[in-house]
Amino acid sequence: MKRALLGITGAAMLFAAPLANAAQQNDLVVNGKVIQDLVGCVQVADNPDELSVENNTDRVVNVYLDAQCQGDAVAVLQPGESRSITGSAVTAV
Repeated sequence: MKRALLGITGAAMLFAAPLANAAQQNDLVVNGKVIQDLVGCVQVADNPDELSVENNTDRVVNVYLDAQCQGDAVAVLQPGESRSITGSAVTAV
């Protein structure tokens, strides 16, 4: 019984790990929400708010206070970089 349970648990872990990793590769994650194929300006908050940004893309991501990505970026995140920053919109360059 223990071997069967260990086998099932082990098999589940083998399948779950690649799926979890694939979900984050080449995605931008803002406050836990996955944004796939970031194109243009994406509003992520109604008003400037504290954002947790994970840049899992191969592009530079700019964070803006303005919801339409106007004005200067308040943060520039390189590929693979994660940071907490106040903002309301993101775009990739």
